This record gives sequence, C-alpha cells and structure tokens, in this order.
Amino acid sequence: MPYTAEPRAHATRAVAAAIGLTAALTLAACASGAPSNDREPATHTPSATASPVPRGVVTLSEANTILDTYQDVNNRANATRDAKLLATVEAGQLYARSKAEFEQFETLSEKEQEDYGKPFTFTDRTFYLPAGGDWFAAQATTNGKNHTVMVFEKSPATENRWKKVVSLFPAKALPPVQTSDGVIRTAPAATSVGALAPDGVPAAVEDLFATGGIKQGAPLSRTSETVKSILKTYRERGKSLGSQAKVSFFPTTPVHERVYALRTRDGVLAIAPLAHNEESLVLQPGLQITPGKVGSVYDKSPRPLTVDVFQGEALVLLPEKGKPDILDYRYAQTDSR
Repeated sequence: MPYTAEPRAHATRAVAAAIGLTAALTLAACASGAPSNDREPATHTPSATASPVPRGVVTLSEANTILDTYQDVNNRANATRDAKLLATVEAGQLYARSKAEFEQFETLSEKEQEDYGKPFTFTDRTFYLPAGGDWFAAQATTNGKNHTVMVFEKSPATENRWKKVVSLFPAKALPPVQTSDGVIRTAPAATSVGALAPDGVPAAVEDLFATGGIKQGAPLSRTSETVKSILKTYRERGKSLGSQAKVSFFPTTPVHERVYALRTRDGVLAIAPLAHNEESLVLQPGLQITPGKVGSVYDKSPRPLTVDVFQGEALVLLPEKGKPDILDYRYAQTDSR
C-alpha cells in the first residue's frame, strides 16, 4: 500500500505482518535443481570428470517447511497480538512493522480489528534459492488475491534461525530472475547497475521524501504511481499543520541494513531497507503539536517538536539501461517522541 500521512501515520496496515504460507507450489527454475514434484533428486555418485550439481541454500522441501512454519506461527501470533511469538519467525524491518501494528491495534476500526486476526495462507509459491549464502526469496499469493514478495534470512541478525525479514506487495509479478546450473543468480550490492547500485537504493528512495528527489533520488523514474505517491507526500508534507509549523523528513538508520539483489535478464532487482524520521516543528513560541492517534500510542503529550519514526522496505528494478523503478514500498510508524 502507498505511503500515507498520520493522521499522519504512513503505516501500511497491509496486514503485512498478517501474511502466511500454504501449499500450492510453483517451482521456479531456480529451486536448487529439485524436481517439480517436490521430491529430492536421486542420490548418485558423480563421475571423476563430472561437476557436482549446485545445491541451493535450502532445498525446495526445506523452503516450504520454513514457509509452513511461518504461516502457522504468524497466524497464532496475529490472533493474540503476541509480539514475542512473532519474533521467533520474523526479524528486521518486517518485525519492526509488525510489532508496531500490534501496538497500534486499538487505533484500527472495528472492522479492521475483526479482520486482523483472521487466518491467512500463501498459495502459488515460487522460490528463488541462491547457491549459497544465508537468504532466499519467494513469491506467493495471499488468500488467493494479494501478490507478495518475501525474503527469509538465517544469520546472526536473525539469531541464526530462518526468519522472514521482508514482505512487499508489488502490483505485478517479478520479471524473470536469471539462473545458473539450476540456482538463481544474485548480484553484488555495491556494484552499479546502470544509474544506481543496489546498496544505493535506500538513500535514493529516502531522498524523494527529504528533498523531492533532487539529490540521491535523481536517477529514479518519475513515471510509476509509487514514485508519484512519495512525491505527493513530499509536496504536501506540512499541509495538515499549515503555516504555523514546518514538517521535514530525515533519513535514518534502518533496523536491518541489508540489501538483497537478484539478477534479471536486463538488470537487477534490489530489495532494500528504508527508514526516516518525520519531524514537525512549530514556528512560533508558545505553540505545541498534539500527536494524532497513532503517535499518541507512544507519546500523547503536546510538544513543540514531534519526531515520528518510520521503518520500511522497497523493491526496486535497476535496469542496465533506463531509469530505476520502484515496484513497491512499505512503511510503518514504529515510534513517536
């Protein structure tokens, strides 16, 4: 969902935490060489001249087990808004957003509250399994209608357990991801692809909020609805407070700074963290800002300066030729002070 202001809470109540996984499978040409019937390949001994078949970071069967576990735990956590339970299967930006949704539950409408705890499933799965490393990506459909892109990671940042760290909802399926010997091809985050490197994506996206995209955000395409939405937020950033206050966005450090990159035929798909503070400052002595209902969850006291903290993620296509395009982005307000 697009970024909206809170009443400036540009949180995505996409029930982004409320996403789970189920069993209809679609095997991408990147799932570690496992056959489409989800059985492990027959064990064999390579000849002296044969190269071993590359194995994905997990097998297709293991990937599905990870997704099934996530689905079960996330459904149970959402039903009771149990943040500790959810932390066993989520980490990074996604967990920060999900935890915030639990904290802000009482600000939802009665219907939103009713819908929040309903069980969900993932179907039509496609997996993107690198040959090594500590992460993999997936696409799926949620409850038969919402298309989602996910990243799972197993590293010290996730307590060395497979946890979901990204959940995005692009309007379209991903472009075909390149494979090599049956596993997907990743890309170095620091290497430029056309106008931008994957690890430059966070600064580029945040610059749209901070300056309207005249600095790091200059290479980004202005044609997509996602970018138009961000630029609208930038142009109207002080509208709700009028001339008596100034509203500014300042990039800050994401909860989890890792960038993931998948090679496509014509470039790279970058999955990157986002974070910024929205600062509202009164311009005349004696004035104070009363936080909205989301900000009041964290600090309801009127004050001359409010700092609302947002964490999020973005999916950006970096073509070899042409301008990078934001396919989707998500934010949630995670604090206010």
